[in-house]
Amino acid sequence: MLTILVGVGGALFSATLGRSASRLPARERARRFGVRRGRRLLPARPRRWLTRRLEDAGLAIEPEAACELAVAVAGAVGILSFALAPALTLPAALATLAAGPVGLRLARERTTRRYAAALPGVLEQVAAELRGGGTVAAAVATIAGGASPLAPDLRRVQARSDLGVGLGDALAEWPDDRAVDGVRAAAGALAVAAAMGGRAADAIDGLAQSLRDRLGAAAEAGALSAQARLSALVVGAAPVAYLAFSTAVDPASTATLVTTMPGRVCLALGLGCELLGVWWMHRIVRARP
Repeated sequence: MLTILVGVGGALFSATLGRSASRLPARERARRFGVRRGRRLLPARPRRWLTRRLEDAGLAIEPEAACELAVAVAGAVGILSFALAPALTLPAALATLAAGPVGLRLARERTTRRYAAALPGVLEQVAAELRGGGTVAAAVATIAGGASPLAPDLRRVQARSDLGVGLGDALAEWPDDRAVDGVRAAAGALAVAAAMGGRAADAIDGLAQSLRDRLGAAAEAGALSAQARLSALVVGAAPVAYLAFSTAVDPASTATLVTTMPGRVCLALGLGCELLGVWWMHRIVRARP
């Protein structure tokens, strides 16, 4: 009977998701229209926070759509968990929701690495523009119109400059928008080159080479610590993987963890120690000498 209910419920849920997906373009247009009219589902402060995190992660999605996706995935995981082990339905759904911020953090770190890796090439492009008789403003406009990871930030710099702020002041706001190593030095160098003029191409090339050497040193350190990071990943994921495997193979074996008070205490303490261990190992592998 339980299998029939789960099968029927899963089929209905899948049909609902399919119907929603077929209406996605119209709903997306309606959502954009609602945002333009100022009708937003999330409160202002959480929406600003989530919007900034999504932008830092390089995800072109509205905050409301991200929340809807997270809830849908958590619901699907909850249905699957109910079919395997009904007692773990709520913990599985909550863990899925908690995985959203973790995924955003990982995506943000990946985007930050791509951004930092593209910065020396952008500086070299500016230096080439100056050697060809151009200006910093012209180089910024060229890069802003391209597909570089820095293009969105430089478009904001160009927009501020076009509004009369001045290129130097607009570049000064760049490090506040993107807290990445090397951005403050690059913004300062470009601002000085734009204000003072002269033969700044060599200095900008030197800064680009310095940033490239720093990235090379960081990459070498990452390669040397790969074994430690892999060991930390295995040690941190092993308890959770064993719990998931036990639940899939023998659901009755995990019933004690969620149906009795001693089991709940053990589960809470175990998960707490697991999170503490993951945080501590993250601090160890990310520590800088």
